[in-house]
Amino acid sequence: MSVIGFDIGTYAAKALLLNIKGKGKNYSVSLDGLGMSQMPPGVMSQWEDQPIPARTAMGAAMRSLVKLCKLSRGRYAALSLSGETMIIKKITMPVATQKELKQSLALEAEQYIPYPINDVNIDGHILSTDDRYGQMSVLLVAARKEVVSNYIQAVSLTKVLKPAVIDVDSLAFYNAFDFVYPNSRENVILVDIGASLIHITVLSEGLPHTIKEESVGGQRMTEEIEDAFGLPPDQAEAIKLGTVEAPDKGEVNDIADRLVSNWLAAIERSIDSIRSEIQEYNPSKIILAGGCANLLGLADQVQNHFNVQTEIFNPLKFVKYNPKKFDPGYLEYIGPQMAVSFGLAIRKQEII
Repeated sequence: MSVIGFDIGTYAAKALLLNIKGKGKNYSVSLDGLGMSQMPPGVMSQWEDQPIPARTAMGAAMRSLVKLCKLSRGRYAALSLSGETMIIKKITMPVATQKELKQSLALEAEQYIPYPINDVNIDGHILSTDDRYGQMSVLLVAARKEVVSNYIQAVSLTKVLKPAVIDVDSLAFYNAFDFVYPNSRENVILVDIGASLIHITVLSEGLPHTIKEESVGGQRMTEEIEDAFGLPPDQAEAIKLGTVEAPDKGEVNDIADRLVSNWLAAIERSIDSIRSEIQEYNPSKIILAGGCANLLGLADQVQNHFNVQTEIFNPLKFVKYNPKKFDPGYLEYIGPQMAVSFGLAIRKQEII
């Protein structure tokens, strides 16, 4: 089976299909197809009040990407959740095996979830154990069943795909990181800057410790450029990305600086959060991904602010591809935006 990783955000839908051959250490990964299409404005931010238009738009986007990007070899879809549709929390529980965890998680998780436990899907992953105190740290993930059902229905609307995996944006990015840097034991901060949200995953010794999301995505910069110069959204977006010259570079730089300062503050809050538990925590690297990762000078600003090596994440650099089929320049440009899709596309198929 081949799984297509779909990262569907408020601004765009992205799809990625990989060809994975072999098992264990003896495997190879090549690029089969990828693409991106714009989502109808405002639809994906109305999940709570208007789920039908949202899932209809999702289904149409997935079907369109399968056809336009020639992803017909993929029969299964992997998607991910983010924002207010799900809850991620690090909790402490008595030491148990992964199997025992699944049996006792609902009882333990009930105190952390603001919904009736029967109304949510929950899962958990053991991060670490402390045998001295008989305790373990667990990453709890919960999503309302209604939301998960909507995602599954969106896949069914394509008529050509079946749902295989429902994941979390931040953990999908971590999956991609783990593929590129296998068995890493570093303290790393993963920062995915999307249109509406910034996702920050703080890794301690290579494992997710703190996951946070804040509503300070790159769309705000596009909207401020629109308002400042009276431009249509597509032209404002091009100015933001530097592909079109700005009417007033100074004003655009001021807009960018205000937004970047919010991102830097969000990263600082995540570092402060983990240092409340691990006082000596110091990141060795900050990795940027998402639609705004390629903003001119952003990586340098982050590196200078935190005095930490900062790089832009492009998982496509680490897979084989046919240069006659895929333009290397385009892959270089779109790679940072495909981090979540990549992490979903390499997931083990778990048919729903």
